[in-house]
Amino acid sequence: MTGHRGFWALAVLGLLAGCADRERSTLADGRLTATPGGMDFQKVALFDARETEISLRNVGRARIDVNEVWVEGPEGAYQAEFTHEGPHSLVPGGACGLRVRFAPSKSGGLPATLVVRSDTRIEPLLRIPLSGLGVEAWARLSPRALDFGRIEADTTKTLMVELDNPTELPVEVAPRLVGADRDEFQAAPVVVEPGAKAQLPVTFNPVRVGRKQVALAVTPCRGCADVAVQLAAESLEQAVVAEPPVLDFNAVPVDREAFRVSRIHNISTEPATVTRLTLDGKDASFSHANAGFPLVLQPGEVREFEFRYSPGHMGPAEDMARYHVESKRHPTTDVKLRGFGGAAELCVSPVSHDFGNQPLGSKTRVVVNVKNCGSSNAGALTLNTLEWQPDPTGAPQFNHLPLALPHTLQPGQEVNISVFYEPTRTGPATGSLVLTTNAYSAAVVPLDFQGEAQEHAPCNLAITPAAVDFGTVPPLRGAVLGVKLENKGTDLCPVKNIRLRDDAGGVFGMPGGDLFGVIIYPGDWFSFQVSFASPGAGGTFTGALQVEQMDPLNPVVLVPLFAHSQASCLVASPWFVDWGVARRDCPPEPREVNYLNACPIPVSVDDVWIGAGTTDGEFSVGGIPAPRPFTLQPGDAFTVGVDYFAQAYGMNLSPLFVRSSDLMEPLLVPLIGESSKRVEKTDTFVQQDVSKVDVLFVVDNTASMVEEHPRLVSAIPAFVDTALAKQVDLRVAVTTTGITPVSNACPGGAQGGEAGRFFPADNARPRILTHATPNLAAQLQQNVQVGQCAQVEQGFEAMRRALSPPLVNNADDPRTPLPRDGNLGFLREEAALVVVFVGDEDDHSPDAVDTYVQWAQQRKGANQPQRATFYAIAPTTAACGTAGGTGTRYAEATAKTGGEVMNVCAANYGPLLTAVATKAFSTQDRFPLTDKPEPGSVTVAVNGAPTTTGWHYDAATNSVIFDTTPAPGTRIAITYRRSCDAN
Repeated sequence: MTGHRGFWALAVLGLLAGCADRERSTLADGRLTATPGGMDFQKVALFDARETEISLRNVGRARIDVNEVWVEGPEGAYQAEFTHEGPHSLVPGGACGLRVRFAPSKSGGLPATLVVRSDTRIEPLLRIPLSGLGVEAWARLSPRALDFGRIEADTTKTLMVELDNPTELPVEVAPRLVGADRDEFQAAPVVVEPGAKAQLPVTFNPVRVGRKQVALAVTPCRGCADVAVQLAAESLEQAVVAEPPVLDFNAVPVDREAFRVSRIHNISTEPATVTRLTLDGKDASFSHANAGFPLVLQPGEVREFEFRYSPGHMGPAEDMARYHVESKRHPTTDVKLRGFGGAAELCVSPVSHDFGNQPLGSKTRVVVNVKNCGSSNAGALTLNTLEWQPDPTGAPQFNHLPLALPHTLQPGQEVNISVFYEPTRTGPATGSLVLTTNAYSAAVVPLDFQGEAQEHAPCNLAITPAAVDFGTVPPLRGAVLGVKLENKGTDLCPVKNIRLRDDAGGVFGMPGGDLFGVIIYPGDWFSFQVSFASPGAGGTFTGALQVEQMDPLNPVVLVPLFAHSQASCLVASPWFVDWGVARRDCPPEPREVNYLNACPIPVSVDDVWIGAGTTDGEFSVGGIPAPRPFTLQPGDAFTVGVDYFAQAYGMNLSPLFVRSSDLMEPLLVPLIGESSKRVEKTDTFVQQDVSKVDVLFVVDNTASMVEEHPRLVSAIPAFVDTALAKQVDLRVAVTTTGITPVSNACPGGAQGGEAGRFFPADNARPRILTHATPNLAAQLQQNVQVGQCAQVEQGFEAMRRALSPPLVNNADDPRTPLPRDGNLGFLREEAALVVVFVGDEDDHSPDAVDTYVQWAQQRKGANQPQRATFYAIAPTTAACGTAGGTGTRYAEATAKTGGEVMNVCAANYGPLLTAVATKAFSTQDRFPLTDKPEPGSVTVAVNGAPTTTGWHYDAATNSVIFDTTPAPGTRIAITYRRSCDAN
């Protein structure tokens, strides 16, 4: 009996022998018999087993297929199986074996029936009676199977077998592990007291990965047969796995972003704790914002986490995400993150457009923006083709400006495509412009357009002037005039394709570009600019401007263009006058234009007048010397006043002409103004970088400066030290307030009449000094010693001449016998300009203060802080005996440019010049307005953001002053309602 129990406690291997097999006869039937015909297992101990074999034989004349065997009876008490794997096909006389096992799980009689199913016709179900008696004689075990589930290798799990001893004697239960993986399990003998219960611990401690082949043989009493406890277990390499193990974002345009989901899965049957989620940080393009750690993953649970890839560089990128798990074997579950930065990305706007109702003969436009909106180091975008689909209703009514194809756009580059609706027939119209590119997922992009045309009366268009005459413009200088189109009719007037028909080899242009189309309502008008760029070689030029209108009888109107280029003895200052935006109810202040004879010979001036412009009567000129003609000696000048009335809304342009004896055509000064209905005005400023500064000292050389000159000389080192300490790229020169020569007693070679030439004009010493000049302070001290011999202080006029042709752009002044007395090399376009006037009397220059201020601002950009700033050491209201009156003109000019006037009566100019240098070489906190504002109307925006604090308006200087100096590059917009009281 013991042998039987041991046999059934272990795994039973099937016999390899099979049954005979051949084709079954169709003429006879088989018959199946069993030997023995019944089986009584008699008494078998509980948890033990006994088995026997039964032979099945085909005693018939045809082949039999035995399909299935089973036991009908107490569940689990009997088991039956073939002794071989089959097929179970019996030829006549052939036999197969069955193994029947009786393992009672409860006491008492346990009858059952063995059933064999075959394909015999006579008896398909063969029933064989079975019987046995279960006897309780040892400790009971429960359960008969232990399932350890799936756990990670290098972990431990213990399950219990419950033992129950119902007998009167102690029972020693001895476990024994069998199978290939028994070394990964532990179980020790347990003694169960009479009538008591106990637990038999079974521990699973895997070190190898895989399903375990093992069984537990338990001897429930000394000398008893083993009772088998089935063990099921699997060891995992890793309990928490990533799905997928690699998160691939593929190609993503640089600085764009893509998201992917990572899943972690607890594939074990035990809870797993995940403490945190980290990235190795190999590439900052990867990130995540997942929270909620630590967390517990229940058996089989899956959690999702989102990762972001926003490539900051071109090319492949890799990083590692690590889920930190409480595990000895795998403390992290790793997910490889992979992506590629850089992909051409197409952005098109708009992709469709409705032009709405438009008059027949008009031309309206929409701009389609095509951009490679991929990151800065992504791939290039190629536009391959751009073609219109045929219009089945007739000739196409949509077109676009040609674009050379293929057209490549690097990342960030864009191209604007102008698409026009130019209806030639009434009614609705549609068009489709198809763009093909190399962009992934955007290889073909259709752009759809629609519109509808209506018929109107022919245009009644007036064009003024009928011809544009630029007169004479000096070589290498430009000028602009205007053309006005006015609808004199009672219906809409569409005009289009306004462009140069003949640009005379490129000298004529349209600063605003070609005008593709405008619809002018009855009584309305608009103006546009036409430019002339005077070539260095001079000459006479003619060209033509075209205007297409909706008039079948006169569809194209030509406007002749004329210009002459020649050097002129007369030098106009300024060489154009721009009033900016003005109001009809508040006309701007008059301006002045100064004409200087820059030649060494006299010049006769015949006339001064306003030529034909866009709107006659908007400008007037006065103060013309009489009688005419009159003669200007070399170095002489005259000034005229010009008014702009601003009564015609819109842009107004007219030529101011001067006819002189040295010119074939009159000299041009363009007059420009714009009359607006807007009552508000905005002055815009950009805080400048003052790393480069050109400084001009204009020093009074009259006899009354005997006390002040030594103070100035003593203060120069303080000025230079401050400039050098600020490490500016400095250029500095000196001129005098003298215009007319006085006597040879004056130093410098110009007889006290430098007239803007840098001192000393005879080049006895270097005249243009820089921050790199050796002994700069000593050199500048010598140059400011200009003598005391002149009679009239004309500081503003001296400044204007010093920085105007022919001095500013020539190494030699052609009007004088002195060699190399020009000022070439001082004034730099990129540098700020600072002018320091030093005098003991106010300025007596011939023109208004505004004329000189506006001239300087136009030289460096109007209203740009530190671009053109005036300072003065001059008489103030705190006068003294050595000063003559109050320097009101100097005070006005410094206030208008954001500078400052300081008292010339001070005993020590050192602090004064130090303050001047500090202000001149520093960013500015004071921003002068171009006009007087109405009280309380001033508002300020800094870098586009309105601000109400940190600044105040100073009425005395008409400036906005900041409490804290804005940083270089700061954009400041000051808006106000212009006060007419300023006039």
